[in-house]
Amino acid sequence: MSWQTHFAERFGRAFTRRQPRTIGREAEHPIVTSDGHAADIGVLWSDLAAGMEVQREGDIIVGLTGPDYTYASEVGRGTLEIITEPRPDLHALNATYETALARVVEVADRHQLAVLGYGIQPLTPPSLALQTPKQRYGVLLEVLGDPWLWFTLTASDQIHVTVDRDELMPLTNLANLLAPVTVALCANSPIHSGLDSGFASAREGQMGEIHAEQSRHGMPEAPSADLEAWIRRLSAQRFLIDKRQGIAFARTGSFDDWMATRRSDDDAWKAFLLHEHYIWNSARPRSTHGTLELRAAGQQPFQSHWAAAALGLGMVEAGVDIARWIDDRLGNDAWPVLRRWHENVIRDGYCEPMDGFIEGVLERCRHGLKRRALGEEDLLAPLFDRAARRRNPAADAREAFETGGVAGLVAETRIPLDGA
Repeated sequence: MSWQTHFAERFGRAFTRRQPRTIGREAEHPIVTSDGHAADIGVLWSDLAAGMEVQREGDIIVGLTGPDYTYASEVGRGTLEIITEPRPDLHALNATYETALARVVEVADRHQLAVLGYGIQPLTPPSLALQTPKQRYGVLLEVLGDPWLWFTLTASDQIHVTVDRDELMPLTNLANLLAPVTVALCANSPIHSGLDSGFASAREGQMGEIHAEQSRHGMPEAPSADLEAWIRRLSAQRFLIDKRQGIAFARTGSFDDWMATRRSDDDAWKAFLLHEHYIWNSARPRSTHGTLELRAAGQQPFQSHWAAAALGLGMVEAGVDIARWIDDRLGNDAWPVLRRWHENVIRDGYCEPMDGFIEGVLERCRHGLKRRALGEEDLLAPLFDRAARRRNPAADAREAFETGGVAGLVAETRIPLDGA
């Protein structure tokens, strides 16, 4: 048995679906000063820490863990992540997230800071000074260079959905194929460094520079036939970072190159899990949680903060129907057509590869959520509205910037104290 086959079997054992599917969320938020510069979230920790366990790396606080949610520092000093523990439905997920968010908004307000429902820092440019001083981040900057620094700015809204092993790769492929649908509906990062970037989703456009020839970030070049093929594709990519006694260090060559001198033992398995963690495709399986992670959405406006989560869960629940519908419409052309669309929608904002495509996906998502009989389908309403107006949050953010500069953008995207 090859090590790739062994790893595929071991990886797949983690995926056992719960009924109904559980949903978790990793919601990143830019925290800014009154004039729009990135804040230092370190000033918030002491006020947020009540009733939570403090997580440290060396002398710095990197997170706070509670029974229902976690606050975590992100790559950028000005970005705070709210990690919501798995919930049985979107309503419970929203309630937990809103409780966690309200605390952040209240504490930030005490420090005269704003929490944004926006997908990137609006004014402060990417820099080493903005990078949270975690040791592994320094190694990633060493091996990736300046493109890594985009992580100091971006704020995504990621959802985790439990899946079975037998549906894992079909749903991973489908969610990657549908990444441009997510971007079309949820792009929300056109302005950064105080300028119009020329992208509706600067987050996806700029991060796509990371090993673009291997599609290390965003939509892959092609689907993977099965879990072993997925492992082979990832293993051909550069092995960026490894750990020895908890200390990260840079690697050279591909993971395949490294495995050529190894046995498929527990150390090699742990190294693979670390390797695949630093490949940022729009959808990726997470063996630690037994979930499919959907990553293409930027942080959403607070008034419809649940939009990306509802869309992601709908895509998973309706996966079989959506895949059949796309095959009927595009057949073998689906992947190249939607990859070209992916490039266009990142730059241009709301557009479609053909009339009615996005609405067709949304209708199937609605039916998928309706089958759960949990009243979650109504949460797709903001997305149907965006499709009807052919307008996503990036267009609103750009308009606010054009009218009022960074101050106008902050005012448009700031989460209100009485609303969170």
